[in-house]
Amino acid sequence: MKKILPCIFITLFLTACGSSSGDGDNNSSRNTDPIVTELPDVPNVLDVDVPLDPNNIHDVVPDVDYNSSAIFDYVNFDERSNGEYTEEMFDTDFNNEWESITGSANILYKNGSKVLAITHPKDYYKKGISSGKKLNEFNELYFSYQITFGQNYDFSIGGKMPGLAGLNPNVSSKPDGCKTIGEDEGFSLRSMFRENGRAIGYFYHQDKTKSCGDEIDYQHEGQNFSFKREKTYLIEQYVKMNDANQANGIVTIYVNGFKVLERTNMTFSENGKYAINYQYFQLWHGGNSSSWAVDRDSTAYFDHVAISTKPLSYNIN
Repeated sequence: MKKILPCIFITLFLTACGSSSGDGDNNSSRNTDPIVTELPDVPNVLDVDVPLDPNNIHDVVPDVDYNSSAIFDYVNFDERSNGEYTEEMFDTDFNNEWESITGSANILYKNGSKVLAITHPKDYYKKGISSGKKLNEFNELYFSYQITFGQNYDFSIGGKMPGLAGLNPNVSSKPDGCKTIGEDEGFSLRSMFRENGRAIGYFYHQDKTKSCGDEIDYQHEGQNFSFKREKTYLIEQYVKMNDANQANGIVTIYVNGFKVLERTNMTFSENGKYAINYQYFQLWHGGNSSSWAVDRDSTAYFDHVAISTKPLSYNIN
């Protein structure tokens, strides 16, 4: 950014900038800024709100154009009436293969927008929201959503969050549930919160080392990253398939525009028999024992669930 702004300044006043013949990568289908239009060789980094100060990760949600042509699947809740959110509504909005609402789900206003509120009842675990959704096959894909954990949210010892996946249509089981993943039996790349909001990637993949999913901490500024209550987070996940018989698959996760997790040596499919073709949308505590239960009613809020072919809040370098 520091290099581009002087270039724009010179363009405005000396009309002498932009003579390079480099191949800039424009990451937006929109181009409404006339200055950028005059500089076709400069990557367009002005059409997304990139939070430059790392201290803002908990406080600044990047502006996103949810009308972008890069988005091909999008759910918000503005057209829903306040009140109970049923499984039928869940299926209609998300076009799920299967869905379950075992906690309390409601539409309400929060901070000037309608959101989906999921309440986990006191003394229970596995009470929340969960679904699976079939997608077309993609070699790479971006998935994002906004989440806010309420003021009294009990993180307990952990819970599941959304993520992309790839299922082998010839295998009946899904890559979750603390099962061994054999060759080409699928992958899932959900996230989790752990105690006190500590955030992790929770990955089932061909090379996983645990009976359940591998747990990889989110990192920010060299420290483990934790969600805070009453803060809104834009979570973006990027997945790129590995080449057949190579461990070069990629998964990255950004929080409010900052990269917090990246792996570039993943094996999602041994022989390339399937690609990214599934979305998990989940929020529930567990685990399979009462030790995961919440000690009070706990509510979190979802909004702006999007699948896209480009990142929404950051730029590809």
